[in-house]
Amino acid sequence: METWLLKKIRAASWRRVIAWGVCLVAGLLLVTSDRRYIDNFLHGPYTLGRAQLDAIADVTTTPHYFARVSGTRVIDTGLREYSVSSSAGVEKSRTESGAYYALVIGDKFLIFKRGAGADVSSVVEGRLMPWPAELEGEMFDSKEMRDLRPRFYSFYIQNGSFRIVGIWMIVGTLVFALLLAWKGLPAWRHARDPADHPLLTRAQAWGDPLAVAVEAEREFEGPRFKSGGWRVGDKYLVQSTFFTFDVLRLEDLLWAYKKITKHSVNFIPTGKSYEAILACYGGIAVIKAKEKVVEALLAFAHQRAPWAVLGYSADIQNFFNSKRQEFAGAVEQRRREWQEKGGHA
Repeated sequence: METWLLKKIRAASWRRVIAWGVCLVAGLLLVTSDRRYIDNFLHGPYTLGRAQLDAIADVTTTPHYFARVSGTRVIDTGLREYSVSSSAGVEKSRTESGAYYALVIGDKFLIFKRGAGADVSSVVEGRLMPWPAELEGEMFDSKEMRDLRPRFYSFYIQNGSFRIVGIWMIVGTLVFALLLAWKGLPAWRHARDPADHPLLTRAQAWGDPLAVAVEAEREFEGPRFKSGGWRVGDKYLVQSTFFTFDVLRLEDLLWAYKKITKHSVNFIPTGKSYEAILACYGGIAVIKAKEKVVEALLAFAHQRAPWAVLGYSADIQNFFNSKRQEFAGAVEQRRREWQEKGGHA
């Protein structure tokens, strides 16, 4: 018989599988959408001579646009590009960021751009791009230059690494593949067989699986507190969102405290938000709610697990983060002492 816990785990896992599948398809479409770039990335730069350059009618559709072009000499056009630093609309400084040169190819000219201080040679490599409107206006601002315009190619070679975009895409693909292996594959495994989900492994120590599932479902349907994707009953903390499902026991509470986050815009305070942090064996519930609800929830949790550590300090956090087993051992000792004084687990 499939219990309520199994059904909830399976449903959340399938939703994650579908989401990862959509991301995978979208990623593949994105990576393979620009076949022209992929071809130039893998096989370029292409050595282009005058005949190939003259044959380019539209540089935005030409197959080979990651090019290596040789000329007989280089002419400095005198055009420079500057990066301007300003404050409150007032220019503070400017530095040269690029320079434009003309590569002589027979009786024609191919403009190319180089970064400030970069070496200039008669062999140029880069991306063929349409002329920017501002460059056109600056270059041909006199009658003499306008008369020479037909001898200039209608495109130029842009500096910068052609492959940098592809390299970042490869890095992004590798990161996505790692995330898919880390998150997507477990979701697929738990969707097909929820029995090996960490929650069920943890819940085996809680008693009869059917009874635990029935109690958890009942408290989920009628919780004492409900906020931030969590529902809190007498025994269980149940998290149920579109992609996640988890259950913790109040009996397993180790540490609880109120977290206050101050918000501001341009250093002007805009308010505060409050969270109840409930650290248990098996996980941590972070429940965002109004301050009164957070305080009432913490008081209720302390009532259900009076042996747990209540309140926050940097020392407690350091102890919890660095020596988790010792922290749990100290809580268990407090629990035994509480039971010896007449308390009941």
